[in-house]
Amino acid sequence: MQRLADVKERDATFREEKHLASLTQPLVSNGVLHYAAPAQVEKHTLAPVEEDLAVDGDHLTMTRAGAAPQSLQLSDQPELHALVTGIRGTLAGDLPALEHDYSVGLEGTPERWRLTLVPLNGRVQHFLKVIRIDGRDGEVDDMQTVEANGDTSDMTITPQSR
Repeated sequence: MQRLADVKERDATFREEKHLASLTQPLVSNGVLHYAAPAQVEKHTLAPVEEDLAVDGDHLTMTRAGAAPQSLQLSDQPELHALVTGIRGTLAGDLPALEHDYSVGLEGTPERWRLTLVPLNGRVQHFLKVIRIDGRDGEVDDMQTVEANGDTSDMTITPQSR
């Protein structure tokens, strides 16, 4: 966690596959990610449709190409708040924040590790079953979310040089 906490800003590209029970093929998207400690996370999807998702503190803003931005407070959405905490808490190396919302499991070595986050809140458990985050040293390589309905998302992350 300390190696993650030592990184105050990071940029990466991503490729995400969403497997939905209602579809025969996964939805594939790609784009760029930006994190600035302690509370800023941005996901810029470039394809197949441009979309921006930005979190700053408790504020989340989503913008789709050609549409007006939509905003909400994470504190009003426990399910989204927990998901963001899982991502942001991991990137920040903030174990107390993770343990507030999740049962936290860690396996591997500092050079190659897996963090498993299982929600503690019953309301969140109806939405999210588990988050698995793989990484090496102070970098995150892959993030998989499994929803309670069985839908999954697997995001491969490639850090960019600064």
